[in-house]
Amino acid sequence: MVDKLPHVIRYICVTLGIPGNILSVIIWLRRHVASKNSSSLYLSALAINDLIFLLLHLREFISLDRSWISSFCFLTLQQTAQCLEPLLVLGFSVERLISISCPLQVSLQFRLCV
Repeated sequence: MVDKLPHVIRYICVTLGIPGNILSVIIWLRRHVASKNSSSLYLSALAINDLIFLLLHLREFISLDRSWISSFCFLTLQQTAQCLEPLLVLGFSVERLISISCPLQVSLQFRLCV
């Protein structure tokens, strides 16, 4: 029973994560949402990254193909997606910090550029 718990949790995460990330990408990349909010690009990139990670993790979990080259390629892609996640969260956090801490300066600079 205890040995099967991690497998059940993995399947639950994949089952809920794949449709949830697909819906997030659809919502965040709508034209009227993405054009008014720069944070939507970060959130959609984060959802795409999570979707890629989940699909690669699912492929690794149920795959019967154990060739060295394909395993190395998929492991490299999976670790790239895993390392990209904190960078996207950091970029989103810095963007939010800048927009909250000095909103007038950012909007004045934008008006001057336009």
